[in-house]
Amino acid sequence: MKAVGSSPLIADEIKSIAESFLGKEIFIDAVATSSIERAEENTFYICAKSQEPCLIEKIPRENIFIFDLHPTTKFFLDIAQIPANEFVCVFNNRLPYTKLLIDECHALGITHPKFFPAAYEDMTFAQVVDRLQKAGVIIGIECLTGKRMLLSEKFSPYLKSDVKIISGNRVASVKSFGKLLAGIADFHYKIFVDEKNFLNAAQSDKIRILSEKIAQTVNMLKSAVNHAVTGQIDFNGKSTPLNVVPQRKINLSTVDEQLRVLFYIKQKIHELC
Repeated sequence: MKAVGSSPLIADEIKSIAESFLGKEIFIDAVATSSIERAEENTFYICAKSQEPCLIEKIPRENIFIFDLHPTTKFFLDIAQIPANEFVCVFNNRLPYTKLLIDECHALGITHPKFFPAAYEDMTFAQVVDRLQKAGVIIGIECLTGKRMLLSEKFSPYLKSDVKIISGNRVASVKSFGKLLAGIADFHYKIFVDEKNFLNAAQSDKIRILSEKIAQTVNMLKSAVNHAVTGQIDFNGKSTPLNVVPQRKINLSTVDEQLRVLFYIKQKIHELC
């Protein structure tokens, strides 16, 4: 799996968001959009909506998963506390995202500060520095407002000594993350069914290995769903066949039973999307 961003910092952010739900069970490689030349076999690509047009030219649509990313509510509540007419610098690598943040603030009724974009990849260095030097407040997403960019040697010398920095931690919407989970579930289910169809009862070691892989996948999906949509799927409710995902370690007796569990979970995840 690859987490794709307009810059390495954004790619790292998307990777971190995915890992916060998936853990380390699936290896995720963070890459910049510009480094992708062609699709890799059996590879999912995660990105923000802004990168979809670039990826769709090289990657099959079914292998692209779009994260709908938005800063948390706290970010906007902090911005709402900025005094009226304050010079606020909206810091990002791309100009379209600075406009998106400003539009989101306006949509929430936060119109009293004076917002000015500072997009270091779409504006000249002199333009960005000019706005940073004037800013009493700087807002932006967390991965860009720390020591790796805004507070780096490149920009920090131009900040006011008393500047206030408001950093936004972005999260993926439940629906957009659910689509990725559904894709992961479908992918693994097909592989496991194909593997099982090549086994016979005498291949006990291979059956045990397959059973362990299915259990690991089920646990990973259950954990991801619990993090992303707690309370939205009742795994233990009356409609749950076989009481498939109790809040304990899964230990089903046969591969067939485990595949029924995985099939049920992937169907429920699809219902979310």
